[in-house]
Amino acid sequence: MNAVLLGYGTVGKGVEILCRNVEGLNLKQVFVLPELEDLPYFSNDGKGMVTRVDIDIVFECLSGTEPSNTLITLALEHGKHVITSNKATVSPNLERYVEIAKKTGGSIQIEASVAGGIPFLDAILKLQKLEEIRGYQGIFNGTSNYILDQMQKNGMELDVALKQAQAMGYAEADPTNDIEGIDVYYKTNITNMLAYNTKNDKIRKPIGITRLNTGDIELAKEHKKVIRHLSISKQKEGHFASIIAPAFLSQSHYLANVPDNYNAQLIFADSFDYLGYFGQGAGQLATAQAMLANAIDTMENRERKIDLQFHKTVDESLLKVNWIVRCKKGLEKADRTQAIDENTSYYWFEQKDASIIDTILDHDKEAMIALWM
Repeated sequence: MNAVLLGYGTVGKGVEILCRNVEGLNLKQVFVLPELEDLPYFSNDGKGMVTRVDIDIVFECLSGTEPSNTLITLALEHGKHVITSNKATVSPNLERYVEIAKKTGGSIQIEASVAGGIPFLDAILKLQKLEEIRGYQGIFNGTSNYILDQMQKNGMELDVALKQAQAMGYAEADPTNDIEGIDVYYKTNITNMLAYNTKNDKIRKPIGITRLNTGDIELAKEHKKVIRHLSISKQKEGHFASIIAPAFLSQSHYLANVPDNYNAQLIFADSFDYLGYFGQGAGQLATAQAMLANAIDTMENRERKIDLQFHKTVDESLLKVNWIVRCKKGLEKADRTQAIDENTSYYWFEQKDASIIDTILDHDKEAMIALWM
């Protein structure tokens, strides 16, 4: 089969490297910025590439939502098999991509858009055909995990750990998407659609890690806890709920022991209770191998088709959890409170759904909000 590659950054270069290892896969052309054009192999004619009659597979690993969305749409309209790592584009557009592919005979494959080199979505797609997935929990962002691990192990302040993550190439110059949870928000949307076989429905905005400090880390240690940034989700009777937030985890919890910039996930279902996954959630070759695994599936005619049959809706009352909050004094209706100085208190809320966040932020927009698990 013949392929083209959209994007020649870190992941794109990894795809080019690994394409050489796949017999019968021929990479014909690469889409780059105009200033990098070197015809015929490197070109900035993305539309021309994805509509070529001799092309079967389109690898897409551009940054941002344009021109990625335009080129993915055009490729699918021309019956191509599109393989993408771009969660920011996939998250709001997946159901539309699936419908286009159905009409034209193409396909959309997105393994690399969530959890990098971990075959997490592949497991989700396989398992949900056998039985209803009850939910999942996971660490989906290696940058945030690295920062929290350094704060926990070495007592670093968040900004110091972030600078170290940037120096090591784990964090971008603008780390907002990682540390504010936006990256995990995209991945959670995508996972919900595949796990629950549903069209998209808006979930609550994420809570990132930026309000955590070394005092919170010390409190966690006093209670034999470890702080990690999680996405947790639950499905029941045609509805689902998801929360993205820091979490104080028991030291024995599977996700508490994920070090450095690694990712890990748990999937819950009746037949097996839970399954665990662990590995590199990003990086050049880890992400590229996920894309090439999708390509091999296409070449061998064994793609896991995405079919979003239902329109399930968010019901936050499904997911009741314990919360810990650090904010200005005076927050009423707290189940328990512990003052740490004259101006600030920790509050615990027991078995509340995510709507409690609104009450907290109305009281103190700078509050630190986390799960207590």
